[in-house]
Amino acid sequence: MREIVGTGDGLGVPAFLSHGGDVARLIANYGWERTAVGPIDAWPSHLRATLSFMLSSKVPLALLWGEDGIMFYNAGYAEIAGARHPSILGSKVLDSWPEAASFNSRVLETGFRGETLSFEDMHFVLMRNGFAEDVWLDLDYSPIFDEAGMPAGVLAIVHETTRRHFAEAEAELNRERLSHALNAAGVIGIWDWHLATGQMFTDERFAAFYSVDGERARLGVPRSEFTAAIHPEDREPVEEEIRHAIETGGDIALEHRLLHSDGSIRWVMIRGTASRDGSGRAVRVSGAAVDVSDRRASEEKRRLLVRELHHRIKNTFAIIGGMVTMTARTARTVDEMAGVLRGRLVALASAHELIRPAITAELDQIEKTTFADLFQAILSPHLLRPEQLTIEAPEVEVGVVAATSLALVLHELATNSSKYGSLSTAEGTLTIRGSQVGENLRLDWVEAGGPPVSGPPRYQGFGSRLASMSIAGQLGGELEFHWQESGLHVVMLIPIERITR
Repeated sequence: MREIVGTGDGLGVPAFLSHGGDVARLIANYGWERTAVGPIDAWPSHLRATLSFMLSSKVPLALLWGEDGIMFYNAGYAEIAGARHPSILGSKVLDSWPEAASFNSRVLETGFRGETLSFEDMHFVLMRNGFAEDVWLDLDYSPIFDEAGMPAGVLAIVHETTRRHFAEAEAELNRERLSHALNAAGVIGIWDWHLATGQMFTDERFAAFYSVDGERARLGVPRSEFTAAIHPEDREPVEEEIRHAIETGGDIALEHRLLHSDGSIRWVMIRGTASRDGSGRAVRVSGAAVDVSDRRASEEKRRLLVRELHHRIKNTFAIIGGMVTMTARTARTVDEMAGVLRGRLVALASAHELIRPAITAELDQIEKTTFADLFQAILSPHLLRPEQLTIEAPEVEVGVVAATSLALVLHELATNSSKYGSLSTAEGTLTIRGSQVGENLRLDWVEAGGPPVSGPPRYQGFGSRLASMSIAGQLGGELEFHWQESGLHVVMLIPIERITR
């Protein structure tokens, strides 16, 4: 005779089901005699005890009874089952959850061997509400033994982690978005310094930049581990500025160098604000850091550029001043002086245009100035036809100093050739050949097809002296004139290391 407890709704449940609520009433009124479990009156004590414990628990629990895994469960599991409750009550677990049949078959086999199983954040695709859902569960399975010590069923402890999984995924996505935003802004990371303990708490990005272990920094490490990475020359000024900001209540705003373990140096900008207690005493300082190495490099490059331009301008004025003085001594008229100076200034301007990217470091100008470029720019205005000029020069980059000096030499030679040499007639030709001779570059200026040459001029004009001064004085080279009957042959021998300057 089983004990019946009144429920207030006209229906009764056995005493061992009295704490199970609606699910207990469903169990009490189910036709168990049609299943392998049999009628309630015949249930063994270990089944009754397990159900009594299970139904009174707030933890989602399910009992898979017998080798078929007949399903019992409590209110917590009913909520996880969704729209499949209550139809799965009393059914075989492989039929209840066909999409997880292979998994549950393993559970039953393991449980009836007397063994346990445990899974954390296990992913399933379940049809519990009539459509496919991604579901994550923490699961623990333990066998239930009968009076003879043999497995009679499997108890499942089920905790759904789907919300937590999506929350963690969303949090990770937000961290990635924040990381991308920080990267775009050049932010290294954030930091929090507790003044009482001296501990620094930072994110992994900030810690890695200071060569500190990220996991330890997340939990807090002595600030000295971070200050050790500050460049020795900057350490004292940084500490002094921080102390002053904390004492005066101002914000921390400073830049300093970091010395990395590989010897490289980076510049970092620190911004921070102190948090104070009720008495106004600073207790914490928090802030962020930004990598400003690229900006610092650009500023240094700009300073070098200004100095270089200043130097070049002074040199250019010196060259122009010398040209004016020497031209004034040799020119017979003002018009002659103006014409000669104009030509020389145009040559300087042409050379400057070629080397401008090298001086100003324009990033969009990637072409280098070669001999061929320089020769074409300076000599083209002197040609009656393009075919007059043949250039056989090596692909050697011409530096700023060499381009300026060579421009003047080429202009003087071309001007002389246009007046008296091969470039004065349409039939004349000019060939320029370049070859490496040891550590020097030899340039041969060969004229042909022009008026016959009877020999060197009676006196050396300023143009010849300017050419000699440019090659020998500016470039440390040698210049030779060979006055052959077929035309002028000039040999220039210039150290290669001076050419690339």
